[in-house]
Amino acid sequence: MIIVQIAGFLGAGKTTLMIRLGSELGKAGKKVAIIVNEVGEVGVDGSVIEAFGLRTVELTEGCICCSLSGSLQNTLRIIAKEFQPDYVLIEPTGLALPSKINNIIRISMVEVERNISVALVDAYRAERLFKETKAFFSRQIIGVDVVAINKVDLVDPQRLQEVESLIQELAPGSRVVHISAKGGAGFKELMEALGVEI
Repeated sequence: MIIVQIAGFLGAGKTTLMIRLGSELGKAGKKVAIIVNEVGEVGVDGSVIEAFGLRTVELTEGCICCSLSGSLQNTLRIIAKEFQPDYVLIEPTGLALPSKINNIIRISMVEVERNISVALVDAYRAERLFKETKAFFSRQIIGVDVVAINKVDLVDPQRLQEVESLIQELAPGSRVVHISAKGGAGFKELMEALGVEI
């Protein structure tokens, strides 16, 4: 079982990327489970994902890296036992920290072939988010396997280069790919960076 966590601020494009990745893995004959962490009474992301024919498990009323860590561990164990997926895709809330979720996965007592973390960065809003939330922004990208700069179709090459420089300044040596989760640009490069065969 391979776990792929897609972290990032609200509006970064996590659900869009999750749908694209889940659909492509499904077409390639892989069994995929999706865990969505929605804070609130209505699980919008889960219903959006299921509209594309994918099944989700929603964890609500808290953050999976904080108050719902036991729920995430239990959900992973149930999914591994009952569904035996090839891939588990996890979409945490925009406030989750990948490092904390990786720790929860480590202690969840499920056999994991690989645990991959992706930080999705909105190219259009990255500089503003960095100015407003520098410490938190840094903690979301430091230590992840891949930083995916999303919405490259909405910015010019100069802005894209500025965002990449910002990421390299915060997390030197990070593996960075440029994608459009909506349009599909860079998706193949992201899959290669993740070591995922489609």
